[in-house]
Amino acid sequence: MKTAFKVIEITNVCALTFMLAGGYGLPVTGFLQVLTAILFLIVFPKNKLIYIYFGLVIFFFLIWDGVFSWLMLLPISLAFFLTFIIYNQKKKL
Repeated sequence: MKTAFKVIEITNVCALTFMLAGGYGLPVTGFLQVLTAILFLIVFPKNKLIYIYFGLVIFFFLIWDGVFSWLMLLPISLAFFLTFIIYNQKKKL
């Protein structure tokens, strides 16, 4: 489980690094964040915060019209929320 958690942490850091590329990095960041969340869900299926995260991701894609606007604050916030979930779980290990 420790190895899986390390992979989750590394994937999350890579995703946050791609966010520095601005608009070009957002698709890569989003993909890596969802991949990280899926791995996290497999390792910690009882964590309720991860279900909230997936709910917000689905909500974003339901209301996004394909235009870069103020709505892009939600994926950025989701990246930090997933980071909070990961490091909050780390304290419990």
